[in-house]
Amino acid sequence: MSLPVTTETVPRPRLDLRVRNVRGTVTVSLANMTYELSETAVWIWKQIDGRNTIADIAAMLAAEFEIDVETATEDTIEVVRDFGESDLVKL
Repeated sequence: MSLPVTTETVPRPRLDLRVRNVRGTVTVSLANMTYELSETAVWIWKQIDGRNTIADIAAMLAAEFEIDVETATEDTIEVVRDFGESDLVKL
C-alpha cells in the first residue's frame, strides 16, 4: 500500500540517517539498509527540511531542471513516497 503524499505534505528528514557522497554517488543508510540515490532524488533530498511542502519542492525542481510543474510534482511525490516507504523521511 502506498503512503498518502499530497502537494501539502511536509516531509521531515530522519536525524539518525547516514548520508554519504563517495565519488559522486550519494547513499543514505539506515540500520542495515543502504539506498543509492539518483541525481533527481539527491536534489529532492536536499530540499527536505521539515518546512518545504511537496508543492514547494516541486516548484523549485521545475525551475532547477527547466521542466513543467506538473511533471516536477509527479516526480517529487513519487520520490518522497519512496523515501517514506523506505523509512528515510517522516510524512
